[in-house]
Amino acid sequence: MSEVLYRKYRPQKFGEVVGQKIIKTILQNAVRLEKPAHAYLFTGPRGVGKTTLARIMAKAVNCLAPAEGEPDTICQNCEGVQAGRFLDLIEIDAASYTGVDNIRDIIEHVKFTPSQGRYKVFIIDEVHMLSRAAFNALLKTLEEPPAHAIFILATTEIHKVPATIISRSQRFDFKRMAMAEIMEVFEKITLDSQLKIETEALKLIAQAADGSIRDGLSILDQVSSFSAEEITLAQTEDILGIARLSSTQNFIDKMIIGDQQGAVKFVKDLSFQGKDLTQWTRSVLEYLRLILLVKIDSNNLAEIGLSTEENVKLGRHAASLPAGRLMEFIKHMLEAYRTTKISPVAELPLLMAVMTLLPENNAPSTFVEATADRQPPLSSKGGEDGLSNYPPATTSDHLQSVTIIDLGTVLDHWAEVMNKIKEYNHSLVSSLRLARILRIENLDVVLVFPYSFHKDTIDARKNKIIVEQVLEEVFGHPLRIKLFLERELGKDKDLLSEAVKVLGKLE
Repeated sequence: MSEVLYRKYRPQKFGEVVGQKIIKTILQNAVRLEKPAHAYLFTGPRGVGKTTLARIMAKAVNCLAPAEGEPDTICQNCEGVQAGRFLDLIEIDAASYTGVDNIRDIIEHVKFTPSQGRYKVFIIDEVHMLSRAAFNALLKTLEEPPAHAIFILATTEIHKVPATIISRSQRFDFKRMAMAEIMEVFEKITLDSQLKIETEALKLIAQAADGSIRDGLSILDQVSSFSAEEITLAQTEDILGIARLSSTQNFIDKMIIGDQQGAVKFVKDLSFQGKDLTQWTRSVLEYLRLILLVKIDSNNLAEIGLSTEENVKLGRHAASLPAGRLMEFIKHMLEAYRTTKISPVAELPLLMAVMTLLPENNAPSTFVEATADRQPPLSSKGGEDGLSNYPPATTSDHLQSVTIIDLGTVLDHWAEVMNKIKEYNHSLVSSLRLARILRIENLDVVLVFPYSFHKDTIDARKNKIIVEQVLEEVFGHPLRIKLFLERELGKDKDLLSEAVKVLGKLE
């Protein structure tokens, strides 16, 4: 009978544990210096190594030949711990044994000296599940523990552990694993087990693991049973019922341009395909968090670790979503995430979020060619000749066909726009290169400049005409430019800070 991956590849030494570097160093040094604490409290999300490190610690303090605080894993005591037959290691699941009588049994064991090793080690998992009476009984032992006893308490809900217990223990907060750390483990395991699976499929599993190595290995185990051939990304999506990042980005595209019908159809299609809508909504929130990080500091884009194509789209979304609108997205998608878990109709909270965020009968942002009788707007500065700042519109006797042009289209062709402007006036490009394309509003391309000098340069009548003529030449429609300074949008920073607080509540 084959062994499940998370058991087969469970670390047996401190050095084999991925992540939790500080915790590993402290525990290993305690063993090396022969100064282990009498009580440890491990807290953190599930599947991040709490029980694994507790067992390694039990092995290390009782190892017959430790080297620099590491257990040798081959002595009689180490093999006994690994096989689950070491008499001086007592493990209790507090979720099953919550009563005071169970703790009293432990206290009776504490009195006796170790029979095989140097220390009796008591690992109490999910310690927050103990009753109040059980905690009180345990407290007395923690106050005056015998020299040969070590307690290692593990919990996923530290707020339920009494302060009196916490204060008598060395507390270690375990963190979720970074995606890169999970991928490192996956690559080693797939190589060792000769499992054929696409890298993109592994990334999707790592994303679904949500920082938990154990959960990730359980998912990998599930996926590996699907086929003896190479497992593809598409197969992984079908097995897990989750969608790739490009799916999330396509949904955000529709939300940004206001395509209510497209967004609703997108959600309905996900539901029809059997996708896990709770997990997918969480992925939307995670993506909104990435947008927020890039919006706060564009340098974060290079550190996120997405593909080039995904990075380009992420940059577009961050540029096109004003801070206030981004916060609205986060607020309503967060509410959808919370209610999807309990809704009898899983897609309903998502549909409600879409309908709330996008006005009724809202259509995608469009550009319409101007008609002959449309008067071009006058210069906002009221120039001396009173002429429009905009180039003459293409005349027509009737309304021309509607063409959808979104921010992504403009960004895709922006290099072409810059090259053509250079042909007219080389110096304009220097000022325009500093501009950030904020969004598309009706017939307006909204540009934001860091300094007034560059904004004023582009805003000069003759220069503005050149830019707008080139835009019409490239996109085939008369477009206008609206210019702003970054400081004029400074109020968005407060909204970004509030959005960070909202996202921080996602658990």
